[in-house]
Amino acid sequence: MTSNIPLFLAYILSVLVMIGLPIFLAVFFTRRFKVSWWVVLTGVLTFIVSQALHIPALSGINALFTKGILTVTSDSWFPIVYSVLIGLLAGIFEETARWVGFKLLRDKAARFGSSLAAGIGHGGIESIFLCVVGVGATLATVLFYNPGTQLAAGTSTSEVQYMLAQIEAFWSAPWSLGLLSGVERVIALTTHLFLSALVWKAVVDRNVLWFLLAVLYHMIVDAVAVFLQQIGWSYWPIEGVLAIFMLLNLFMLYTFYKEETEIEQEMDEMTDEELAALEEAEDEEGISDEDEEESEKESGDALEIDHPEGDRVNGESAQD
Repeated sequence: MTSNIPLFLAYILSVLVMIGLPIFLAVFFTRRFKVSWWVVLTGVLTFIVSQALHIPALSGINALFTKGILTVTSDSWFPIVYSVLIGLLAGIFEETARWVGFKLLRDKAARFGSSLAAGIGHGGIESIFLCVVGVGATLATVLFYNPGTQLAAGTSTSEVQYMLAQIEAFWSAPWSLGLLSGVERVIALTTHLFLSALVWKAVVDRNVLWFLLAVLYHMIVDAVAVFLQQIGWSYWPIEGVLAIFMLLNLFMLYTFYKEETEIEQEMDEMTDEELAALEEAEDEEGISDEDEEESEKESGDALEIDHPEGDRVNGESAQD
């Protein structure tokens, strides 16, 4: 059996990145921003919960396409429709899980650093999991596969020969292939951090638009990756395109960091009386918004009473 030392070292480097980088960033964020480890753990749990729902939904969508229940009128449109749908599913499940996580954390997620800590928990556990079941399992197979033991255990000769051919093909790959998993995870981690920051702003600023932007951005990034795979692009060109998103992620994270740091510094300098007045003003604003919504609802009810035929007219309009 041949070996490829540069390829092996490249895979080892990917393993170190996929496992070591999330752990390093988790420690760095908790210390730098004085964030509780509960925030990181919440990020981990949001990933687990989102995938527990996302994976069955994804399997269901694939089954609908396979059975022909879901169809696209033109084959040329299928990669686009499929990619957008897959990206949208990922965005909905993962960003909703993040939103719930931040709502549960409450005061523990009051500062911007918590968005980074939760993001690295979410993206970090994904990276570690993919390393264990992907790169780690592959390396274990090619390094420790024993054909004699397999034959003694009853594995057919053809299956053993097939596995040996696969191992031979693995070692004949270019060394750069070993770096692919590590590079892909670095790009993905920046995306998770940015998405976490968007959802954090949605919760802290009480503005659903940030949440919708997170779902949309997640959909776009995933859809681009899936679409390029569908049309036959190779791995490195796809990662080159995704690297553009990585640069955008880092730029926006830096922008958010500067803005939120200034806000937090101003709040730290405020007296207790000023903070109390600010909280009271925010509460009054919230009550005012609720009153406005209630008023709009009552106005709508009044219109329905005055014009009983309104629902029917609206229904006809929608059908038209």
